[in-house]
Amino acid sequence: MFKMNLRRLMHDRQSTILNLIGLSTGLACALLIWLWVHDELQTDRFHAKGDRIYQVMVTQQQGNLKNTNSGTSGGLGQELTRTIPGVEQSVTMAPQIWFEPFSLSIGNNTLSATGNFVSKNFFSVFSFDLLEGNKNTVLTDKHSVVISKSLALRLFHTTENVVGKTLTWKLFDFTHPAIITGVYNDMPANSTIRMDFVLNFGAWVDQIPVSGELGNGTGPFETYVLLKQGADVQAAMGKWPFKTALSLRKFTDRYLQEGSKMAYVRMFSLIAIFILIIACINFMNLSTANAAGRMKEVGIRKAIGASRARLIRQFLGESLLLSCMALLLALGIVLLLMPAFNTITGKQLSLKLDYVVVAIPLITGLLAGSYPAFYLTGFHPVVTLKGKFLQTSGNAWARKGLVIFQFVISVVFIIAVLVIYQQIKFIQQKSLGFNRENVIYFQADGPAMERKDAMIAGIKQIPGVVNASSMMRNIIMPAGIPESHIEWDGKNKDQQIRFTQMLVNYDLPETLGMTLLKGRSFSRDFSTDQQGVVLNETAVKAMELKDPIGKTIYTENVPVQIIGVVKDFHFNSLHDAIQPYIFRLWPEYAIITMVRVHDVQTIDRIAAYYKQFNPGYTFNYKFLDDAVQAQYKSEQVIGSLSRYFAGLAILISCLGLFGLVAFTAEKRKKEISIRKVLGASVKQLALLLSGDFLQLVMIAIVIAFPLAAWMMEKWLQGFAYRIHLQPGMFVLAAVATLLITVCTVSFQSLKAAFSNPVKALSAE
Repeated sequence: MFKMNLRRLMHDRQSTILNLIGLSTGLACALLIWLWVHDELQTDRFHAKGDRIYQVMVTQQQGNLKNTNSGTSGGLGQELTRTIPGVEQSVTMAPQIWFEPFSLSIGNNTLSATGNFVSKNFFSVFSFDLLEGNKNTVLTDKHSVVISKSLALRLFHTTENVVGKTLTWKLFDFTHPAIITGVYNDMPANSTIRMDFVLNFGAWVDQIPVSGELGNGTGPFETYVLLKQGADVQAAMGKWPFKTALSLRKFTDRYLQEGSKMAYVRMFSLIAIFILIIACINFMNLSTANAAGRMKEVGIRKAIGASRARLIRQFLGESLLLSCMALLLALGIVLLLMPAFNTITGKQLSLKLDYVVVAIPLITGLLAGSYPAFYLTGFHPVVTLKGKFLQTSGNAWARKGLVIFQFVISVVFIIAVLVIYQQIKFIQQKSLGFNRENVIYFQADGPAMERKDAMIAGIKQIPGVVNASSMMRNIIMPAGIPESHIEWDGKNKDQQIRFTQMLVNYDLPETLGMTLLKGRSFSRDFSTDQQGVVLNETAVKAMELKDPIGKTIYTENVPVQIIGVVKDFHFNSLHDAIQPYIFRLWPEYAIITMVRVHDVQTIDRIAAYYKQFNPGYTFNYKFLDDAVQAQYKSEQVIGSLSRYFAGLAILISCLGLFGLVAFTAEKRKKEISIRKVLGASVKQLALLLSGDFLQLVMIAIVIAFPLAAWMMEKWLQGFAYRIHLQPGMFVLAAVATLLITVCTVSFQSLKAAFSNPVKALSAE
């Protein structure tokens, strides 16, 4: 059977080659997408107790809208453990975005590393592998620190005998010793919690006492709970006795629920399925198109006693053999493209042979071969031998329907690529309310941290430096970072509006190029500015202040005075509407230095100054524009992948169309020859052959337009600031599709039109 199937495939080389190219390309696309989707779905799913870990979410009323975010008070976890029977343990963490790298030192060895403050039972709830230390006691003491394997190697060049040693950590103006009580394996790449070391949450409370106010449950911290086996906590959370509504979000779902990640996983899963379907349609179309040659074979085999089941097995065997051959080609393509694919996606994916890799070609082969197998073997042998089936048009209509389906998908892909491209272009060009160009930022280490003001003053004197200042953290932040409670006279107590508060140094709005609408910025000429704040427009609107300058508001129960209002600016991505924002002057906590430069050469001069000012420390800087672009990493990845996969889908569709045109030209060669003898021009003959296919593509375009409009409108709804669908996008997609179709069919059409009619007619 194998030799027979192989011989049959080699007999019809053109059809086999077209199918091999189409199927291998489709399988390669599906495998690459599967690797990406699988990696996305595995994020945070390695925790042994993952099915019982939940993140506490807070829902608040803001005007007519309800806002749900992850910001909770520092003591909420302990309160939930105490009052709700279904909660076994809780973990409180500070938001990772709060902290640029800490400064760590042991003796004369000082370096930067990422860390966070967590509850003592952090390692009991989350499954991070401890190499040294007991998970139940490793963070019991508030002066303890647990470091990663890579950090241990950086500090000591070994992971052995490091427990019990003391290091000093520095954050803002806090400097404290901590005893190393454990070492853990580096946190996996598919974990949303990743840091070089963890400190006991009590070390944070010692520096900045955590509010004990549980009446609203809100605050800046993240709270996670481990539920008891079989506990129904959602109902209990609904009975939380305070006005703020609490809910639980499964920890393993957190990554995919943030932003549009789950939508992208679904979208690319569908793209993989549709690309495979297009490849299968090619196989079906070419098989049914070649039915005339196979029908007599089927009739003869049936006449000499072959059963239909045997013939079905033969046809399915051919398709499975073809799909297995295509799989080998696809694996080669995947291995060849993997480095580039990893560069685009920012992942470290590798191809592993598992059940999915085997299942995809198997299903593809069965799907592709099923229609021809059951269709060709369904005729009575007398009918097939007489050729009466050729008078029916059902198979022709089936082929046309499949071609239309292929090009509907292709047109939708083209429109999607155009819309995604335009939205990304809009994002890149939209004014953010501040000037992100030519701005670098960095965190000083060592002695420079103690002398930030002197360092900034020196930087301002460097030729090419436009301005410099500092702030508590980068101006660009993820959405949903909750901040302090703000009160003001006349506030509606039923309104629970969240504000983002940023501690800054003098000249920060000026350095970032923000527009001052009312009042003034912070000035050294006014000693009272330590109790002053600058708001954005949205904050003023939220407070319903008609004349905000001079008004007093309360942040964490401390009275401060509004001295200025800046124009709204985007500190979150364009997915989210601008939220209330407060600048507060507090230079001691402004550890991120922001510098606007005139040109790239100025950065070299800053680096030389930093080396002289802070000897022994490396000048590590980043561009603010890169931080802005990083917010749209998912969209940029989706944009790149969609272009490639759309192109491949069109290629596969065109391969099938090419084969059908070749079959049609062969079938109608005598008709073409007679028309040519009777005086038909080459143009007329080319239009005769290509006209039917162009009509099918036009039908596909008409069907694809509303479908693409609906899909892309749903996608654009994920952006608070977005483009609108324009007719030009659809016209461009239609023209591109028609041009591709004309190029595909013209070769075979012209080849048939230029053929010698004598050769075709001499066979009669």
